[in-house]
Amino acid sequence: MMMNTISISRLLPRLIAGVFLAGSLTACEVEVDNNVPGVPPTGLFAAVGANQHSGEDTAQVATAIFSEGEPIDLVGGDVVQASTVNDSILLLERGFFNGSYAANLPISANLDQIEFTIVHEPIEARQNRWYPVDLINIDPGPGDLVGGSAIIELPPEPVITTPPGGIFTSIDDIFDINWDPLPAGDIIKVRSAITCDDGFKTSTYGTVATLADESDDGSEGLSLDQFIYDFTSSDPQIDFIIGEARAMLAALLSQLSNGVIDETFLANIAPVNPITSECEIRLFLFRQRPGSFASATTNGTIFGSRSAEVTITYNPN
Repeated sequence: MMMNTISISRLLPRLIAGVFLAGSLTACEVEVDNNVPGVPPTGLFAAVGANQHSGEDTAQVATAIFSEGEPIDLVGGDVVQASTVNDSILLLERGFFNGSYAANLPISANLDQIEFTIVHEPIEARQNRWYPVDLINIDPGPGDLVGGSAIIELPPEPVITTPPGGIFTSIDDIFDINWDPLPAGDIIKVRSAITCDDGFKTSTYGTVATLADESDDGSEGLSLDQFIYDFTSSDPQIDFIIGEARAMLAALLSQLSNGVIDETFLANIAPVNPITSECEIRLFLFRQRPGSFASATTNGTIFGSRSAEVTITYNPN
């Protein structure tokens, strides 16, 4: 059986792998917390996710479990294990978003299935704790969540065929991004990490693109005003990445930069006005597929994804 409703329900919200949520907010109103959206105030809720980026030999995996709207800490030797047929890893480290546990799971391109299971490993779960394992070895036994499980299948990596090129000079510019479509019913998401420089200061932030639809049809038209905005506008037409989504993208950027980029990268919004600055826009295309909990009664969210990226430049000068 899968993690019981309690266990799995708490796992998913912590995922870094992501679902990215965004709100239409002005820069001064942008939320920069790492909370998981959609967690109900009552009952158990789990969040589970995984993403493998193009060229990477590991997948980002993360889980979170909530009870009565609050994250549950796995204690007493209980820990989440993520595994493929070849490798497994215990999620011992805290993830980028609140209450999450995360790790990088080795995975080759020909492996797609990842299983998440709550296990009882009292020795391994105590590693890097403040007390020495050889002195304090009291094992309370497996908790109620042990045995809960979920399965994620990573979809094929999106292959970008005709990336947008050149330099864009106006937020009214429109461009297409194209990829090889698949008929499997997966959904497509486009998110961005943006760096703007006015010659003196730098802003870094992230957005979520609003798509005509999220179908895996191989083409999407986008406009620059989904990524570049006028800081002085009272109603910019832009969706900033917030909550769990911002934390997930920050985690991916950290992985790709070998830790140079941290969770503050996407919160550095105010220093410059993007519309008058030169900006590098990293576009991340995600192909996302829903996973499944072992128990049909589990309340939560679960998905696996693979991603690829292209970079465009905005220069109004």
